Parts: sequence; structure tokens; C-alpha cells
Amino acid sequence: MSDKKRLIRSVLLGSLCGVLVCVVLMCIFAAVLLSAGLPGAQLTDYAMLAIAACGALTGGFLAAKFNKGAGLVAGACTAAVMFLLMTAAGVVRGESVSTLSALRFAALMAGGIPGGILGIREKKVV
Repeated sequence: MSDKKRLIRSVLLGSLCGVLVCVVLMCIFAAVLLSAGLPGAQLTDYAMLAIAACGALTGGFLAAKFNKGAGLVAGACTAAVMFLLMTAAGVVRGESVSTLSALRFAALMAGGIPGGILGIREKKVV
């Protein structure tokens, strides 16, 4: 398989895994909110940014593992695809693109790029 096809496949798989991790973490966050009480809207927005970064970290890590190299590119592309998926879902629901979208993009990149770099690091056994 060519390098471009492998990169595209690994980015798509990493993005889907990253979004799945976001969904699971959001469900856990919702359960915690129901049991502990509702915080302010600002806190919820920032918690969602942290959850998105964790999902991008996982997605970038897996994309780099699937690609077997080019971790920086795989992580950045995975974060970009996740951003497009999340933004498209928000626009379909009727939300507008706002400043929070720029913060979401930054959080996804801050998670995806290190995840991709960590995904290509190999453990050396002595």
C-alpha cells in the first residue's frame, strides 16, 4: 500500500477512535454531573475542551501506530479531521462557529500532535 493511502487510512481510523473516546469521556462526565450537580456553563465548556484534547491525543497516538511513522503529520491531520467532524456536527445542530471553535481547534491540535509523536516512539529493550 502506498504511503498516502496508508496515511489517509490511519488518519480516518485514528479520528474515528478519537471521536469514540470523546463520546465515552463525555458520557462519564455527564454521569458525574448528574451525581454531583450542575456546574456553570463556563466550566462545562472548558471540560469539553479538555475531553476533546484527550480524544485527539488518543486518536493521534493510534493514527501514528497504524501509519508506522510520520507521527507529527498523522497527529495533526487526525486533530484536523476531528475538528471538522465536531464542527460539522455543531453546524448541523444549528450552532454557530464562534471563539470557542478556535479554542477547540487549539485543544485538538495540542492533543493530536503530541499523541502522534508519542505513537511513533519505540521502547528500546536493553
